[in-house]
Parts: sequence; C-alpha cells; structure tokens
Amino acid sequence: MDRLRLLSALVLAVMSCAASGQRIGIIATDLGVDPVPGGISGGGNVVLPPGCFCIPVNQVCPFRTEVRVGFRPVVERCPDQKECCSSIGATTLPPTSPLGSCGRQSVVRDITHGPALFGELPWMTMVLNGRGSYVAGGALISSEWVLTAAHRIRNQRNLIVRLGELDFSKPQDSPQYTHRDVPIDNIIVHPQFNSQTLANDVALLHLSRPVYTAIAPHIGAVCLPSQGQIFQGRKCVVSGWGGDPNIPGNAFQNLLRVVEVPMVDPFACQQRLGTARLGANFTLDQTSFVCAGGVEGNDACTGDGGSPLVCLNDNRSWTLVGLVAWGLGCAQREVPGVYVNVASYTNFIRQFVRF
Repeated sequence: MDRLRLLSALVLAVMSCAASGQRIGIIATDLGVDPVPGGISGGGNVVLPPGCFCIPVNQVCPFRTEVRVGFRPVVERCPDQKECCSSIGATTLPPTSPLGSCGRQSVVRDITHGPALFGELPWMTMVLNGRGSYVAGGALISSEWVLTAAHRIRNQRNLIVRLGELDFSKPQDSPQYTHRDVPIDNIIVHPQFNSQTLANDVALLHLSRPVYTAIAPHIGAVCLPSQGQIFQGRKCVVSGWGGDPNIPGNAFQNLLRVVEVPMVDPFACQQRLGTARLGANFTLDQTSFVCAGGVEGNDACTGDGGSPLVCLNDNRSWTLVGLVAWGLGCAQREVPGVYVNVASYTNFIRQFVRF
C-alpha cells in the first residue's frame, strides 16, 4: 500500500510539472519517507541526545577536525544519510553564520591597514603544496570551489587548500575553531590562459569534499560580481600572506594582512603603468585585468598572487572583484597593482560551479 501511495504521488508530481514546465521537487516528508541529505527535515518523533544536531554525512562537524561526525556519533537517531554532530565538550554551540548568503563577515571593523582579525575575511584561502609549503592565495566562492590565479598553480600537483587560516605559525587561531585542510581533486585552468601576457589568468580548484560553512564563523564564500556592477568609489580591500613591501626580498608573512586600496580607472591605470616603466605604447587588456592601489605603502606584493580583491556593497556584503595578478614593484605612489578582472570570467566559472 505504501508503494502504491508513493508511486501515485510521483506520477501526479511528474504530470503536474510536465504541464507547468517546472522541475520536479517533491518534499520527502510529504510522502512519509525520510528526507534526503540537505532536504527539508520533517517533524517526526526522533529524539536526539543532548547537544546533538544532524548534518549530512558529507559535511564536517566543526567540533572536530578532519572527521565527518562529532564526539558521539548516533547514526540511528538521525534521518537517513545524516549523522549526529555533538557539541558535548565544546563551550557553546557555534553561532549561526550568515555566510550562506555570501560575502558576510563574522567580524566587522573599519578595515584600513594591518593584520587581519580572526573571521574578518572568511573567504580567504591559502593554497599549499603536498609538502605544506605556501603556493598562492585564493578565494572561496562556493562550498566546493576556490578561485585563484592560474600562473601560481598551473604546474603544481597534490595541492591542498587551507580554509579559516589567520596566522600560519600557530597550530590554531581560536580556542573554539580551527583551520581546515582540504585536498584538491581537480584543477581547471582557463583554456585561453597565456603564461606570457597573463591574459585569462584564472583557475578553479575543486575541493575533494564540501565545506560546511553554516556553522563555521571563520569560513564562508565571497560573492561573485553581477552584470553591470560598478566598483569605482567603493571601499575595496586586498588581503594576503605575501611579502611586506617595506622588507626587500620578503615573499611571505605568517600573519594574514589586509589593506584598503582604491579602484583605478582602466585608462588612468594604463597611463600610469606606461609612465612608470612600460612606455607610451603599453595597452592594458581590460578584459583580463582591473587596477587598484597606487597609494604608497598600501598594496599587494610578491607572493600574493591569486589573493582576493573585494569591494563592499550597500548591503554590507563583499564582492570578489579581482585576484592579485602582477605589478611594478610594491606599494609605490601612483603605480596601481593589476588584478584578474573576475567579472569577465563569471560565465567560465558558472560552467563548473553550482551555486
């Protein structure tokens, strides 16, 4: 009888959706069966142990590192394909983070210049090689994908993305939360990337398992630019672990730093770069690049390749505008830095990334 009831509901749903042209979307609880991972949970009579909340088996419980379940997994108490994540042993349940809506900070301040705060830049990622050495910066754009500069990773293998890092020299930046290391199982370099000119200098890194950002205040995705979005005059910042421009030869710093940089009109940028070194015939590839900076002492620098340039929206969310690409020196007056123009590559990104 239950089979007949389920089959009848499915047939009616298919007929209804076929008539309307919509996709099928049946809530499992309406059919009297357990919900699938990520679905809408039903009421039921399930009694969970104290401190337990159910998460899909492919998500990470934040109270333990590199495992799928919490301190006391009670699989039979959760709906099908879900496991118990227990807060027992932690001081409090982590706060619900708004990061599912992209570009939201857990810590808000008037960012200007200096060391970043824990949770201030939750989209900031560190790309490491198999030996644990720093390779590049990157930006988390979804639960499964990181965007970075192709020139930093194109010849690399066995990469790992570190999420939620602040100070590379410390084993843990917060007593309650730790960083997460996730291996990369797929690297997609833009097919028209030019290693000589750095045109189309963008690459996607696929995480071998998704990150569960909803209860991790220091890890979350940044927003991608919308069509026609204007960033001139917006508050914009660049962050990274790259070298200090005031220390010659310094290509890496343990502590994540952030500086505010103004967006620069592309024609003004072209003129300034030509005057600085590249000559009057230099033409900026405005499809591939945007410019920011030119303020003495405030800039990305050596080692920051792939790190995000983000700008603040009216709703206080942050949008990914650029990725550190190249520059003439570091933090020189009237010499802007050059960044990957992320807006030009949203179609490329959406070929692979499901939001």
